[in-house]
Amino acid sequence: MKSALVIFTVLTSLSLWFAAQDPAPAVCRGKVLPIALLPGPKMTGPSLRLRFGGTRDVPRPPINMFRTDNAFRLVIKTNDEFNEFWKRFTAPIPPQNGIPPPPEIDFSKEMVIVAAMGQRPTSGYWVVIDGACEVDGQVEVFVTSVEKPTCPGWGVFTSLTYPADAVRIPRTDLPIVFREIHISCEQWHNQFKNQ
Repeated sequence: MKSALVIFTVLTSLSLWFAAQDPAPAVCRGKVLPIALLPGPKMTGPSLRLRFGGTRDVPRPPINMFRTDNAFRLVIKTNDEFNEFWKRFTAPIPPQNGIPPPPEIDFSKEMVIVAAMGQRPTSGYWVVIDGACEVDGQVEVFVTSVEKPTCPGWGVFTSLTYPADAVRIPRTDLPIVFREIHISCEQWHNQFKNQ
């Protein structure tokens, strides 16, 4: 009887813990915030579905890779902060290759959110900012990561990669909370079906 009670308590605790860990609501319980990419070269390709409706392009230049060993999330609200970030971003670029100027951002109306995954051993890893919601006195920013790139029928390249994403959202002084979602490569590829 005592062991049954312990097992019941453990299972109940685990199910409550897993329920509390769901950081990815299917709907925004507040105000959906628009997401825009940083100004950069126009590219064609499939669109990604945003968490609360709409689509966006896949991560693209200027910031679809950020050379760093460790993952980070960053909220940039001023030109000075963005210029400092841009220096870090362009530091690995040899000067003879031409260092791109930072894109123009109107920080009186927008702020920049950056998600970088850090160094990975192959291609096929992705990090995407795919939702923003103002709710309960904060802004929740949803970041989806593809951590296991090996899918049946999909090849990867053996080379170091540094997946990253950067978007613009409306400026706010509310606290920013990142909601992290990890998906398999199968789930990632399924997002492109039926488009």
